[in-house]
Amino acid sequence: MILSEADTLLAPVTEIDGFVLAGLVDVSTGMVLASRQVADEMSLPAVAAGAADIAHVLSLLGGQLAADEALEDVMVTFGRHFHVIYPVSPDPDARIVLLVVLDRSRTNLAMARRDIRSFCTNFVS
Repeated sequence: MILSEADTLLAPVTEIDGFVLAGLVDVSTGMVLASRQVADEMSLPAVAAGAADIAHVLSLLGGQLAADEALEDVMVTFGRHFHVIYPVSPDPDARIVLLVVLDRSRTNLAMARRDIRSFCTNFVS
């Protein structure tokens, strides 16, 4: 972890019902810049690399779409978890995403997406 202030930085995200894991991920390298995790039930590096790969592929696709079709977020659904990938900055060159893993049985996905969007908006302000 590069940012020693990760506990404070990601604290708002950990308040989301069903929170399991969060990380700020550099899309170009898959490197985790900051993270919080409530249990060691999944490998943070593996999940972060997957999120970086997904964000990278979608950014390539975004270059083929109309200018008003910017990526807002990506949700990947697994049996027990939701993985939400959200660009931290609207600037496509920023290449940092917030990855949040949530427990499906305890999460209201609409509320979680709202909280994640709010976090990212406040993060870049």
